[in-house]
Amino acid sequence: MSDSFHSSPDPSRHQQLERQFIAHVERLVTDDRLRLLTSRGRKSTVTLIRDVSPGDRGVELIRLMSEMGKRDRRLEYQMPAGKMMDVALSIKKWWLFKSPVGRFRAICVSPWRALLSGETPPPISASDLMQAVSATPPPLAGIPVTLAIMSTSGFSPEAREAALKIKDCTIILVSPNDSGGWAVTAPPEAADIASLFDPELDLEKRSRIRAEIDANRVSLTSTGIATDKLAAKLQVAPQLVESELKSYARENPGLTAKRLDGRLVLFREGSAPLGAKAVSGGADMPFIDRVKTLFARKGEVEKKIAFLSERRTALSQQLDRGYEDMGVMETKEAELRQQFKDSAADLPRRRITSQLVQLRKDIERRQQLLSVLNQQINVVSTHLHNLELQRQGKSASLPDSEEMAADAAAAEDVLAELQAGSELAESVGTTAHGGMSAEEQAVYEELLNETKQPEATPPASTSSPQAAAPPPAATNKTPPISQRKRSEPEAG
Repeated sequence: MSDSFHSSPDPSRHQQLERQFIAHVERLVTDDRLRLLTSRGRKSTVTLIRDVSPGDRGVELIRLMSEMGKRDRRLEYQMPAGKMMDVALSIKKWWLFKSPVGRFRAICVSPWRALLSGETPPPISASDLMQAVSATPPPLAGIPVTLAIMSTSGFSPEAREAALKIKDCTIILVSPNDSGGWAVTAPPEAADIASLFDPELDLEKRSRIRAEIDANRVSLTSTGIATDKLAAKLQVAPQLVESELKSYARENPGLTAKRLDGRLVLFREGSAPLGAKAVSGGADMPFIDRVKTLFARKGEVEKKIAFLSERRTALSQQLDRGYEDMGVMETKEAELRQQFKDSAADLPRRRITSQLVQLRKDIERRQQLLSVLNQQINVVSTHLHNLELQRQGKSASLPDSEEMAADAAAAEDVLAELQAGSELAESVGTTAHGGMSAEEQAVYEELLNETKQPEATPPASTSSPQAAAPPPAATNKTPPISQRKRSEPEAG
């Protein structure tokens, strides 16, 4: 197993990985599932006395930074310090003393020189691994040692092979991978506890699975998402992927997770998903009989949609595997062509030619099979599309033309009534403010003038030219009746 992980040149990223691993180891030594090899067989660390001694190689890092002329305090705080943790395992002896029975040590290694130079750090080589192992204190006689080494930049294939050849201690290699998780390598005698050294929690794995499903939602309407491919891509246990696919299907209406051709597949079944028994005929009925039985009935659009969705996904899975086989055959053809070019003798070339002819016939047959599958998928998809349109039309319940015309006429009547009411309200408002008669207006002005009279009359002043003038209201007074009679001529 080789690492394809390309490490980041950012020192803080390596420091984060280092802290995550050490924090996980601190929790792991108190886990009952961790059973390490001791002088008395495999024992759980919980049942033993644990003397934990944390540490780091910060002094070596400062010395290297001085040697390389990188005396930067800020850079030093960002660098991984080579954290480690030593756990001495012992039991009580004579109720007073402790007798050692095993030892566990966790070490973090990082390519310091590459990180200080700003270069992309390479994976740990076999020589670097042996140097890290030799730096650990020698074990006591008869005391087994378990050594967990975490590299923030991964391990080379040679380093993994070298770790398996070391016999005086059990070495477990841990490193991040491309999928965002962790890769753990352990010897056969520690294979049962290898998964415990994965720092990623199950909740974080499930989050990665859901993120991958969300990123490939377009596949849900065609080929679906299969468990085995998702587990291989994310490098997580297939059981965990199956559990998350089922949970995702329950939480998202229209999706279903079913076992097709021996593997669980998540795909879209329609907007109204049905149970496993909803499809007529059951899973044991032949396909053609199921089709006849199902489509002979009326008014079961949802069941038809569920059935065709499942069928389309199964055919798409077969098509996907067929393309994978085609890729293998094409690679084999390229290899045979290269062998023909490299061979100088006539007999090997004849043999290669026969193999190539037979391989091309197999490729042609495979292409015909893929063509048939594509046609079947097209037919099923077309029928499924028509059923979706039929269901959407029924669910919409659109009105007919007569109903729409009647509603339009009623709407016009309502608008007319609203317009009349609005005009009436405006006329009432205008009358309230300015609709008085002439007589009412004269009385209103008289009362208004009387109300303002005391305030409008200024005090008497000799300096004002208008002081002696009579007020305007005095000139408009009606003369008395006696004077009015004198001025009128007498009837003669």
